[in-house]
Amino acid sequence: MDITLKITIGVLIVLLLIIIKGVLDNRKYKKNLYARLKNTFGQPSREEYSEELMQKISYYFRAVTKEGDIDDITCNDIDLDKIYQRLNCTRTSIGEEYLYALLRRPSLNVEELDERERVIQIMSDNEEERIQLQTALEKIGKVRLLSVYENFESVDDMNSQSKIYHILCALALLVSGALCFVTPAMAAISAVVVGFNVITYFQKKVLLDSYVQLFSFVIRLSENAIDIAKINIPGIEEYQEKLITSARKLKKLGKNSWLISGAALSGDLLDSIMDYVRMLFHVDLIKLCSMVSEIKKYKKELADVYEIIGFIDSMISIAAYRYSLEAWCVPEFDLTDDRYRMEVGEIYHPLIDGPVKNSIDVDSCVLLTGSNASGKSTFIRTIAINAIFAQTIHTVLADNYRARLFYIYSSMALRDDIFSSESYYMVEIKSLKRIIDMVQKSEADILCCIDEVLRGTNTLERIASSAQVLKSLCDMGATCFAATHDIELTRILKQHYENYHFEEQVCDNDVHFDYKLRDGNAKTRNAIKLLNMIGYDKKIVEDAEGMVQAFLDTGMWSL
Repeated sequence: MDITLKITIGVLIVLLLIIIKGVLDNRKYKKNLYARLKNTFGQPSREEYSEELMQKISYYFRAVTKEGDIDDITCNDIDLDKIYQRLNCTRTSIGEEYLYALLRRPSLNVEELDERERVIQIMSDNEEERIQLQTALEKIGKVRLLSVYENFESVDDMNSQSKIYHILCALALLVSGALCFVTPAMAAISAVVVGFNVITYFQKKVLLDSYVQLFSFVIRLSENAIDIAKINIPGIEEYQEKLITSARKLKKLGKNSWLISGAALSGDLLDSIMDYVRMLFHVDLIKLCSMVSEIKKYKKELADVYEIIGFIDSMISIAAYRYSLEAWCVPEFDLTDDRYRMEVGEIYHPLIDGPVKNSIDVDSCVLLTGSNASGKSTFIRTIAINAIFAQTIHTVLADNYRARLFYIYSSMALRDDIFSSESYYMVEIKSLKRIIDMVQKSEADILCCIDEVLRGTNTLERIASSAQVLKSLCDMGATCFAATHDIELTRILKQHYENYHFEEQVCDNDVHFDYKLRDGNAKTRNAIKLLNMIGYDKKIVEDAEGMVQAFLDTGMWSL
């Protein structure tokens, strides 16, 4: 057998084996992915979040923020970023960004919330189709430390090199290489061209490298968006029709994308061979230059695909989060004129393992009293978080929830502003002022949650100022949940606020909390008892208790 024929057959066999291995690997990947998506439904899609990553994820929200969105103070007060990390089950970077923005934008539109509920139910009820969607979303994937929305918004600012330069480099090598067969002396010139092309390749490529990750993502996005649009899922046809129209236009960008390293064949043997072709003939730089010019024409399509993919991925994530919960309910919204009405049953906090559940049914503002660590702060955070959940993910961690549609603000976990040299009290009164300003100017109902109002000043002025601030919020129509240690406020505000409390039991030199909400103001106190438990002189303890009782009897302090 001729040696040439043997080599040819050998090459064909190797290529056939590579193809067979590729097909088998692809089947194995799909099988493993299906099992993973099925078995991990309800589990968060990331384990770690750096500060830099959260900044990228939040970029979309900050770009589209509007009045009534959850501000940074409230977000920090209730640990909303941690809550987001718990419920984030998205498969794409777009989904992550969209879900974060959704969680910080409570909707006042019942029809919008009903539409979310409809799609969430479709994702919950159709497991096989949902997994098909998740498979396509997984192929779009997540990009490392890159805000997709930020990059989509910045396409107009992309700088394109002239592809003519790179075409001339490729032609020079082709011509010099061809002439080597005519004149051996051209081999030296061809070698110079090779060296020149390799050096200039790396010099020019660094200027376009920042676009490679984005273009690779856009190519995956367009290809898999079309797959998503073709999945037969009754009820989301409108989204699929819009998606396929825009995705088909974007797919034009992906034509010959295999020329770009990482765009289609990254990690493949053929792509490794192509790396040398790219260095010598600049084929990827030529394609990149074309893509930079072309992508500017498709900014609207990028925005449309972003919104639809983000919405679908987020609704699947919410369905997954519900699947992981011990108990939850779909909220009901009170659209009557009963402005204070709120009824919740067995409500609980999303970040607490084995939480104690509480119920409350009120038609006025609420004042919570109780000792340290008894559960006051956790309860008002629970109310704020679930009010946000009701108007964003349409899911409340309770047996039942009925309330008005709110803008939601808090003033809780404040601290001294060391960078502007502001005291705790100054930071606190500014935080409260922003709530009062919003209540005054907004036509929407306001839910405000305040922990230890004006704790940063002396007792006399704190009680007087707190009473007036809380009364003012109530008079202006805000639904206010406030926690305080100042028992005097329960008397002063009894015409405006319903009193509830948490209490504890002290026994065997230990304090036990049951974290159950009770009617009325607090009757127990543990601060003086704790003095006794750790060994303070009995006279100090007894005299302190006597002063407290005298104040309760007369309303006056006496040493």
